[in-house]
Amino acid sequence: MRRKIYNDLLEWKDRKGKSALLIKGARRVGKSYIAEQFGREHYETFIKVDFNDISGENLNLILDTLHD
Repeated sequence: MRRKIYNDLLEWKDRKGKSALLIKGARRVGKSYIAEQFGREHYETFIKVDFNDISGENLNLILDTLHD
């Protein structure tokens, strides 16, 4: 299942693929799927952080760190 964003991800990787990437968009359109597929195909390892699966306490820790 190839998505239109795939080429954008390839361009991102070529430009600055060592920085974090945030994919935003409507619910249930395949963002997680394409990110995982891209990670598996183009990197030896990758880390997926899904804010839907994180506890409120841990999310607050992350947000507090970002605001420092």
